Amino acid sequence: MNDESLRAVVSSTRRTYDESAEAYVRTTDTLDKFPGLDRELDRFFAALPGDSVLDLGCGSGRDSDYLIRRGATVVAGDLSEVMLRTTRDRCAVAGVLQLDLLAMPFADGVFDGVWACASVLHVPRTAHLAAFVEIHRVLAKGGVAAISLKEGGEEGWVEDPRMSSPRWFSPRRPEAVVGELGVAGFTSARVFPSGRGTWFVVEAKKT
Repeated sequence: MNDESLRAVVSSTRRTYDESAEAYVRTTDTLDKFPGLDRELDRFFAALPGDSVLDLGCGSGRDSDYLIRRGATVVAGDLSEVMLRTTRDRCAVAGVLQLDLLAMPFADGVFDGVWACASVLHVPRTAHLAAFVEIHRVLAKGGVAAISLKEGGEEGWVEDPRMSSPRWFSPRRPEAVVGELGVAGFTSARVFPSGRGTWFVVEAKKT
């Protein structure tokens, strides 16, 4: 996928979440709708070397709120301005920033953890390594990334009755993600299945 096509995917993703925010928030705003997600958040929080977290693709602020209640200091980032307003209204985040996960507006090494729940999923597969490099860059030494994706082969546009337009989905093979995280500089990458169908989480550490 060329740069122009990639920009089109990013632009479409931003527009779709802005337009469909109300329906999306209504169906994703509580942890009980996602079995096992609380355990994934707990495991991520327990692995942090400090308390500063970037919630990368914060959506409704559901996970930011949970991590803050656990004691984390959370900066929430998302493509969608509407989602960021929802997060800011919901919980005491340290900051909210509209951002593209392929070029984040942070200095190197500023976060103890990056929580990326179903955000890299909406980036074309050819750009995943670049996303992992960016996540690695903004992590402090000893920092931890938790990245959730769906397992599968074909990528492309997927319809959802909640959303105004199709969204791009890039499912991956877990072993391929682990390999790319290694290329990006991470160590100790581990795959954890979720309790939600083909979803899985890869946790990796920056040493």
